[in-house]
Amino acid sequence: MKVNIVGRHLNVSNAMEEHARQKFGKLDRYFAGIQRADVVMGLEGHAQGQTYTVEATVVLGHGAKLIGKAQAQDLMAAIDQTETKLEKQIRRFHARLKSHRSRDRISPQGKPVQEQEEATYEQVVREMLEEGQE
Repeated sequence: MKVNIVGRHLNVSNAMEEHARQKFGKLDRYFAGIQRADVVMGLEGHAQGQTYTVEATVVLGHGAKLIGKAQAQDLMAAIDQTETKLEKQIRRFHARLKSHRSRDRISPQGKPVQEQEEATYEQVVREMLEEGQE
């Protein structure tokens, strides 16, 4: 999986980048279809009340996107919180793909599977009669 890291109003140091790569690189173990993770680290606020914001977008091979965002006083804590949120979303997405209950199932593109309408009694009888005539 490729991890892209960008800083907004913030110079990303090697230690920050390595920590983010390590954390978001672990997401592969929860779902094999992850193509890339785009991570944006930012600094917001004034000198006294600065908060770090980390927003990560995970692109799955099926075209679905998962987004996690967290704010904290410490950048490393914000990275950890964002990774935890994405991990939870990935597990939920994977469970929905594997679900045998039709109402909880989703397509690989992340959209709900449409229920097929059941045929009425008359339609079934008509089909059976048509097959018998052939």
